[in-house]
Amino acid sequence: MSSLRWRLALAFALLAAAVAGGVGIVVYEVTAGDLLTRARATAVAQVQAAALIYPLTKPSLPRSALPAGDPSVPASLRATVRRGLVASYSGTWNGTPVVWAGRRTPDGSGELYVRDSYAPQRQELADLRRTLIESAAAATLAGALVGLLLAGRLSLRLRRAAATAGRVTAGELDARIHAEGSDEVAKLGEAIDGMAEAMQRRIERERQFTADVAHDLRTPLTGLKTAASLLPHDEVSDAVRERVDRLLGLVEDLLEISRLDAGTATADLRRVDLGAFVSSVVADAQGVSVTTDGASVTLIDPRRLERVIENVIENAARHGAPPVEVAVSPGQIALRDHGPGFTEPMLTQAAERFTKGDSARGGGFGLGLAIAAGQCRVLGGELRLANHPDGGAVVTIALPQA
Repeated sequence: MSSLRWRLALAFALLAAAVAGGVGIVVYEVTAGDLLTRARATAVAQVQAAALIYPLTKPSLPRSALPAGDPSVPASLRATVRRGLVASYSGTWNGTPVVWAGRRTPDGSGELYVRDSYAPQRQELADLRRTLIESAAAATLAGALVGLLLAGRLSLRLRRAAATAGRVTAGELDARIHAEGSDEVAKLGEAIDGMAEAMQRRIERERQFTADVAHDLRTPLTGLKTAASLLPHDEVSDAVRERVDRLLGLVEDLLEISRLDAGTATADLRRVDLGAFVSSVVADAQGVSVTTDGASVTLIDPRRLERVIENVIENAARHGAPPVEVAVSPGQIALRDHGPGFTEPMLTQAAERFTKGDSARGGGFGLGLAIAAGQCRVLGGELRLANHPDGGAVVTIALPQA
């Protein structure tokens, strides 16, 4: 019942039930009062008719009148008649609903009473009550169906808006709702589309800025690296070369990220033995072991997959702890280190650009896993991050099925 659709349907059903119930109660009460009034009027007319006949039958009572001293006549009715009034009374006699009416005889010497059955009116009220209950139930069901129909349409539009917002969050920046109409939901869709448009423009400007800066820095840094290589080998020169190499590596990573973000990279697919290929890639890495389980020949881009594996292992060496276990199986490569694992925020953000973990454990720029994730997308696969139950981070390279 937590769905907006069911809540609105329940609200429509309750509203329909309340309206139908209120109208039914009013109709029933008015009808019951009218029937009782008419039954009393009929009884009074009968006793008035008996009074007109009485002068012709006295001292005997008319045949339509009750015998003198009839014990069924209510005491309150007798007291009212004795005061000279014409009155009626409703109640039960021998378990049957009846109406009495009474008055004094025209000469004032006695009293006249009549009794009329009220059972037909009671049956009519019972039939009316059943009809009103059935009508209220039908109105409630109809209200629920109308509520479901209207709420379903509203819920569908809201779900589409939420799905589009989720696609934008996932990186599909050109996703749009294109809402139609002028109601509040349409305005919400227009606002989401406007926000996505502004976000796309901003991200594209940032990407273009990053690409331009990296491209402009590449040439002078290459020249600086060449000049640094000519310096004599001493402590200062080595520090300069190390800083230049690191800066040039950052620029190369930024250029690679820019190409991946632009979506222009394509995979050069070749058939390779996945187990043997992974073993050859990690052969020179310290503290890395490889196990294969049914790995077979796979259609993949070897250069890009090598880049992904190297970045993941480098990240494990910087932020994790040895040994690093690489498990190769059909369609995926799982790499596990024995470090502290990913923090909760890093599980969702580690594959984003410039996202860094504990700086005390390594001095990277936060681009390694971002590049690995981008290369996986070019390959048609996915990079998945998790923590092992026994400790350590697990990065799974999910490869596309042939």
